[in-house]
Amino acid sequence: MPTERFLLNGAEILVGADVEETVRIAAGQFTAAARKLAAEKGSFQVALSGGSTPRKLFETLGAEPFRGLVPWHAVHVYWGDERDVAPGDAQSNYGVARELLLSRVPVPAAQVHRIPAGNTTAVEAAELYQRTLRDRLPLLRDLPRLDYVLLGLGTNGHTASLFPHCPALHEQSRLVTADHVEEVGGWRITLTAGVLNNAGQITFLATGADKAAVVQLVLCGERDTEQTPAQLIAPRQGQLTWILDATAAEKLPRG
Repeated sequence: MPTERFLLNGAEILVGADVEETVRIAAGQFTAAARKLAAEKGSFQVALSGGSTPRKLFETLGAEPFRGLVPWHAVHVYWGDERDVAPGDAQSNYGVARELLLSRVPVPAAQVHRIPAGNTTAVEAAELYQRTLRDRLPLLRDLPRLDYVLLGLGTNGHTASLFPHCPALHEQSRLVTADHVEEVGGWRITLTAGVLNNAGQITFLATGADKAAVVQLVLCGERDTEQTPAQLIAPRQGQLTWILDATAAEKLPRG
């Protein structure tokens, strides 16, 4: 159970006392959503993220009790973004999820849909992944509909691979795009804001005192999506939840 739960500017905020409790809250939310949708429609379409905090979530979901509670046979796995590296690279978002979660749970291999980075150029990988989303996901308002999107948050305000001042922020026609991001010195492939915002549930997971200022900026600051891309995330027909530890939430207003 969260230590705190409140609403702030249209988002549900769940706060754990520490990182471990916060990750358990996120694992509980994931599990409840998976069980509900697997029972209702036989599948659970989820997009995972990279970053350090999701690593802890993957480890938690891959261990008991959550390993035995999630209907993994119904889970279809996608990714919100990827680095332009081979799947075996230590920096690969897919590789991290495979090592810490997917190798430990019985998700059918045919239901794991990685961004094909490392096989081709980043631009071509984005095009291929766009086709995958179109072919495999149900549509809502002519856009692919994910059930659950897990997002992290960078201290610079980026989420997925939507970085400040990058062309991807302005993409209106594509589902997936690739940019060379000067800030990180490499190519990134990312779902665009339009397809992210079409999800049924979007969950930000952030922990640590270094995230407190940017969490406050995204949720309460003046809107400037060019500088703070995470402000682009606002589901059109879905739920937005922020799961934070006490230090990441310390600058948020209550009441």
